[in-house]
Amino acid sequence: MLKYFFIFAFLIPFLYKAQVSKKQAVTYDVVHLRDGKILYGKMIALDGNYVLTFKDEFNRMYYLSKEMYEYIEEDVTFQKRVRNIDTLLRARKVDEFDFHVGINAMMVGIDAGFVPDEYYVTSNSYGTFYEIPTCLNVGVGKYFRQQHYAGIEMNLKAFGGPNSFQHAALQYRFQYDPMKTNVARYIPLTLGYQKLTTTETFQVPDQTLPPFPSYVEKNFDVSVKSITLGLGHGWSFMAKDKHYWDLEVQVYKGIKVSHTLITNELNNPALNYQTQGAQVKFGFHF
Repeated sequence: MLKYFFIFAFLIPFLYKAQVSKKQAVTYDVVHLRDGKILYGKMIALDGNYVLTFKDEFNRMYYLSKEMYEYIEEDVTFQKRVRNIDTLLRARKVDEFDFHVGINAMMVGIDAGFVPDEYYVTSNSYGTFYEIPTCLNVGVGKYFRQQHYAGIEMNLKAFGGPNSFQHAALQYRFQYDPMKTNVARYIPLTLGYQKLTTTETFQVPDQTLPPFPSYVEKNFDVSVKSITLGLGHGWSFMAKDKHYWDLEVQVYKGIKVSHTLITNELNNPALNYQTQGAQVKFGFHF
């Protein structure tokens, strides 16, 4: 009895390995490229100019002119070692539309650029001040040849941060990972429009108490608008049916900033607003 126990214990690793990984007959179309590389997958189309549309074994799409490949072999059978179904690569979007919803934690940097004068002596906001709104993030876009994505998104303040805050952006993504895992890596580039309102406080002389120097505070609501340029990095975690979760970090800079003081004063403070910031986004794409 003990002998059979040791035999069974000896076989356990091999039985486990057989379940985790086993050989299976697979059939591929094979493309031999002129640079020596070989692609395995499925030939999608071949037009009259011999331009080949090809999807490889990792669901990557290729568009190959006749100068890029030597010849094609169809329906070639191989013995390939495969893993259990729950560890196989999940399909990614290639040319489909994409919709997403999530949350965005912003860190909005605002520099009023205040310059003191005879009337407005000091301000409560020297240098860059950071507000931290949490926003609802929604967007829509489309993939092109799997690696490229173009879309538009909107961030609407949910709580925290300035008095009001909105940020809309055009977004381009380049997916650069080798597509051999269920985690995609990409570089996002955004061109955005940001609008916020905030309150600025200034100290001015109190003309009712001469000759002793005395100051009172004046508060102004300010509307700040800016064109922003952003760059970052993102990770997509693939789920079923080409859905996925997204985590993205990004920094941005205001490249054109304007402001409007909401006041009836005849004499306004000298301001030169600048904006910058960062954001962390988490969302679900479907």
